[in-house]
Amino acid sequence: MSQWITHIKQLHKPADQVACLIVRDLRKDMQKARRIWLNKTTKPNGDLQQDSEALHDLRVGIRRLRVWLLQSHDQIRTKPRAREQLKQWAHGSNTGRDLEVMLGLLQQANTEIAPGLADITLPERALIRENEKLEALISQHVLALKPGTRVERNKQSSFATWLADRLSCELEKTLPLLKEDTETLHKARIHIKHMRYLIEPITSYGLETAQTALTQLKEMQTTLGDLHDLFVLRQRLPGLLCGQLNERLSHRLQQAGVPTRGIQQDFTAIRNQLTRYLHWQSTHYEAAMRGWHSSAPQTRAQMQNALNDLIKELRNA
Repeated sequence: MSQWITHIKQLHKPADQVACLIVRDLRKDMQKARRIWLNKTTKPNGDLQQDSEALHDLRVGIRRLRVWLLQSHDQIRTKPRAREQLKQWAHGSNTGRDLEVMLGLLQQANTEIAPGLADITLPERALIRENEKLEALISQHVLALKPGTRVERNKQSSFATWLADRLSCELEKTLPLLKEDTETLHKARIHIKHMRYLIEPITSYGLETAQTALTQLKEMQTTLGDLHDLFVLRQRLPGLLCGQLNERLSHRLQQAGVPTRGIQQDFTAIRNQLTRYLHWQSTHYEAAMRGWHSSAPQTRAQMQNALNDLIKELRNA
């Protein structure tokens, strides 16, 4: 009971104080994830699954911290250099994340299309290179982030009121974006992710509606994320396959003479592979869009109701 009372008191404290505490905790979590991942990268024969999980934790830690710094910019001041450093870390980790997703989708496609279909090895090689670049970037300097408050005390609102206002603003931006256009849905997903990260630190504050809202946001984020990944796969396929074709042709040209037949075989193989992948992508993407259209009205209403209930509870705290 005493812990519950402590958490409830946090809601009534000035917004900048509580936001500062949350940002500092997120910074600690991110720095811990950074140390764990960098430690694993120094072990050449480590567990690849654990390495991937450690890198995922680092990426999520960076995203959470960036979202809170962005959302609380009216409450917290930080050095521009630290924000820029964090931005570089985030951008440096995004390419690797996208390649991981593409590699996973291609492996799934290979399994479903034909188990004997040759794997595309280029994304995996590129992923290793991107992770090496990220390691070099992140190992250079520790994040020098020292958040401080910026609001005059007599103009300060409670943390509960401030958070309710932030969630209300993000929800208002999100609802019009939940349309069928893929690019628009991706923008909606970004706002949904922001609301999720805003809510996560307060799930232990004794608010009855917080966990329900968080669950709805996670489900929506996952659904829209899967849609976006399939959409991006179609855009990335030509580049991935062109890279593989270039590698094959380079190998052919190391042979004497003009390997006409071999070149024709390489072009045919890549063409067939592209056709198969495009058909797989199109089938899965259309099925995902149909699923979204059938569930969107109910899912949107559930998310909106859950968030409105949480916003109301925060305002009445």
